[in-house]
Amino acid sequence: MTLLNPDLMTALIYLAVISQIVTISILFANKWYQSKVFLLTTYPPKDYPNLYVQSSTTELNRIKIRKLIDRSIAFISLSIVAFFYLTKTNLEIVSSSILVIAAIQLLPWFLSSYWLKENNLLMAKNFPSTKRKSSFTNRKLIDFVSPLKLIVAVLSYALTLFFALTIYVEQLWFEHSSKALLLLLINTTMVIYLAWLLFISLYGKKKDHFISSEDRLKLIAVKCKALSSFLIMYSTFIVGICLIKTFDINQLYIPAMSSLFIQLIFILAFTKSTDKNYDVYK
Repeated sequence: MTLLNPDLMTALIYLAVISQIVTISILFANKWYQSKVFLLTTYPPKDYPNLYVQSSTTELNRIKIRKLIDRSIAFISLSIVAFFYLTKTNLEIVSSSILVIAAIQLLPWFLSSYWLKENNLLMAKNFPSTKRKSSFTNRKLIDFVSPLKLIVAVLSYALTLFFALTIYVEQLWFEHSSKALLLLLINTTMVIYLAWLLFISLYGKKKDHFISSEDRLKLIAVKCKALSSFLIMYSTFIVGICLIKTFDINQLYIPAMSSLFIQLIFILAFTKSTDKNYDVYK
């Protein structure tokens, strides 16, 4: 079953992959560089020694490495997409390349995550105290995320549970119906992981021992809201896959939908910002 004519479907697939390359490896990559450079120039290590565990030279070199990797990936990926278009490559191959390109695009982001983890370990080693000051208030999830949003998150997971079990029991995918249980398992694993991250955000040890209590609460609020949004988005994504396969819609939509899902994650992650008191790091 095809919802769009071939020309419009082709445009949709190419739009998905091009927007993915531009969003992840150009727009948000540039946003990452700019935020790092702004931090180093506005709050330099010599004036804010407790804000950094690496020298400014090391941090600037890391930014240069990220720029080189991101721009190389963007150039190569766009060149491949242009080659596909000019040679009129089979649309199934173009669609399949979307997730391959996404996996490659995420590599420099994983590298940055590794650097951040390394910095956090050094911070913990240099400033080993992990004790918190008494707050006399028990933090609860509803202090940071609206009850309505939490209800939507639970209902979205319940919807995936309903769809997956219905597909399996009614054998709607025939001999492939057991794959619905695999999708449910993947979704449940992701939900458990995100719920664990929510718990860590609320009750985990402080990684930054200089951050003020007010700023820490703001950071917790941002993380909890983002994670609850991810819960809703991921369950909705799984429901979308179930619907596409159940109604025998063209499978080419799945990589395009996956690309949109990944881009939405980046948009959600990079549009959240909080004010921070940097004087505590002097």
